[in-house]
Amino acid sequence: MTAKERAQRTAREADALRAGEAAAAGLKEALARVGIVIPSLNGGFPVNGNGRVELGGCNAGVATRLAEVLNAAADALPELRATTQ
Repeated sequence: MTAKERAQRTAREADALRAGEAAAAGLKEALARVGIVIPSLNGGFPVNGNGRVELGGCNAGVATRLAEVLNAAADALPELRATTQ
């Protein structure tokens, strides 16, 4: 791999890392709007050039609340529903 190729790869990985961090921040903000906090939610290191979000763990109450919010959103906005289950 040439120096130029390494630099391009490093730039792509940095972009993917920033994308994961931005996605995690957006998810934290959206969850906070409905009173949900997942302390271990963070951007993760890219995998295969894609940004990642590490959701981590949460207690059963938080998971239940998250499920309630997602179900309410799916009920209110049918276009959000998955076509297969």
